Parts: sequence; C-alpha cells; structure tokens
Amino acid sequence: MAKVLIPLDDTVVVCLGEQKRVVQITCKSERPDDIGTITTYYLVRHEISELILHLVMAHIRSPIPNPLTIEAEMYSIQARSAPWAFGKKVTFLWGEEPLEAGEEKWTFLFTSRRTSK
Repeated sequence: MAKVLIPLDDTVVVCLGEQKRVVQITCKSERPDDIGTITTYYLVRHEISELILHLVMAHIRSPIPNPLTIEAEMYSIQARSAPWAFGKKVTFLWGEEPLEAGEEKWTFLFTSRRTSK
C-alpha cells in the first residue's frame, strides 16, 4: 500500500486502490492547541495513518464495532463511522475508470496520553 499520511484536525478523501473505493476520513484531536497532542501525533503519524487505513479496509471486508477504541502507550484513538450521503452524489474517477464511493465516512478521535508542561 502506498504511504498516505492522515493529517490531524483535517478531513481527506482517500482512494483505497486495491478495493477501488473512495472514503472520507477525518482525524480530530480533543485538544488541537496542546503541544503534547501535536508532538505525540507527529511522533506516531505513520503508525496512526497505517492503523486508520487498515481499519477502514478491514471494515469494508467485514464490519468492525462502531465505535471502536484502540489504546496504545502514547495515545488512544476512537473510530466511528456514519453514512456518507455526499459520497453518493459525486462521481469519482481514476483516469477513465470509475471508482465506488464508500457507504460510510470515518471520524477518528486522537487523544494523546502525554501531557505538555
């Protein structure tokens, strides 16, 4: 899988290549101005991005619990999905090839277990 970094406190639309499916992913933080949150996310952004993409792809194959919370040493992340009505109103193409919009959009709440001083 190509490397995709999911930004913190932003929303992206991602094409899951193998499944030719487009999904909306939002990653939020409880404390967006906290230096500990920002630093922790920076340190684990590759791990978080990979985790998010794997969770979404796994859900497409077989539904996962909603919500789902994962706790790690430096952070916790809560995944929630909801119907993505807007995705059905848009045509997505990869060159000339049509892509399918995902049924759900995703929101991930990132919480740092580190505190700023």
